[in-house]
Amino acid sequence: MRPGRAAAPCSGGGRHDGRVSTSWSDSDTRTRPVSGTAFGRPYALVEPASPPVQEDVKVGLLTLVVTVLVGAPVGLAWAAVAPHVKVVVVGQQVNLVEAYGDGFIAADAYFLAATLLAGVLGGLIAWRLAAAHGPVVVFALTGGGLIAAYVAMTVGEQVGLDALRSAVRAGGQGMFELNLELKSQAALVGWPLGSLLAYLGASLARGR
Repeated sequence: MRPGRAAAPCSGGGRHDGRVSTSWSDSDTRTRPVSGTAFGRPYALVEPASPPVQEDVKVGLLTLVVTVLVGAPVGLAWAAVAPHVKVVVVGQQVNLVEAYGDGFIAADAYFLAATLLAGVLGGLIAWRLAAAHGPVVVFALTGGGLIAAYVAMTVGEQVGLDALRSAVRAGGQGMFELNLELKSQAALVGWPLGSLLAYLGASLARGR
């Protein structure tokens, strides 16, 4: 820190004792004055004040809720781009058109990519808007990411099942396309992992 300039004498014939007063009031409750001495000279700084705990909790809950709500659209997107399996309904029987062993691996890979991308975007947005609220946002991203990934898996796996069940109950026939089930449950950690990596990367990049 550079030392400040010496105080100049007051004009108008008055005298000044050379000391600089650092006591003052700030009407902005988001900041707080910090005073001290450097190189024998007084100084005054304004630092951001820490948000109250209640505000941290509110922001954390909002982060959790928003993250979970995004899970359903991500699940629908996964079902739209991932490989599908074709089945034929004849009466009460449902038969696969062809074996689809490698498709399960591809479906898991698409799911992991979708949730990682959602997590990274969520982590960057959370850091940009709520970095001042600290650890509570990180916990919300982690818990919300796990729940959102489970919601995405559940919603994605249900695509096409309603029409298939209706056809089976009616004893009809026809061909249907279904989204493949997620085989690797480890892919669920992709969402919180992406969020944490993005949040940490943004913090390190800005030196926080």
